[in-house]
Amino acid sequence: MSRSSNYLNKVLAVGLLLLNSACASTQTGPAATAAGQPGAQQSADSQVPRVTVEELKKLIADGQVVVVDVRMGDAYKTEHIKGSISLPFDKIQAGDYKNLPRDKRIVTYCSCATEHTSAAASTMLEKAGFKNTAALLGGTNAWKQSGGPMENSGAAPGTAATGRH
Repeated sequence: MSRSSNYLNKVLAVGLLLLNSACASTQTGPAATAAGQPGAQQSADSQVPRVTVEELKKLIADGQVVVVDVRMGDAYKTEHIKGSISLPFDKIQAGDYKNLPRDKRIVTYCSCATEHTSAAASTMLEKAGFKNTAALLGGTNAWKQSGGPMENSGAAPGTAATGRH
């Protein structure tokens, strides 16, 4: 194996390790301060309201919510909460959320069990003027474990453009 190929493999391995551990190592909310970490401060996304799976099911049944998948487009195409729209985190970060309605509750979700990415997206939307945002507690895993309906598709009705992802 060439020297540059070996180096590239190491860089790739470290990148994948960091990506996989990002959600698992992030502590937010009371757990972070209860852990006794000196100087631990709650992040802004730890203040984001959380919605349980059961609460989200009721909101969906009542037509009171827009469910937003903030994962990258390929993850959405593979499997997503039935009826959700795809609006990847990087698009929200770039301010590309103009098609979201302001008259309904917006619940974001991701794959992270600590809701880190979805809570951060919710915080950004709130700062942009959306007044009723929340993150799904437990993300896609909690939804699937509860028997919540999932769907697979490349372009479901209501799907926002996913860009280059």
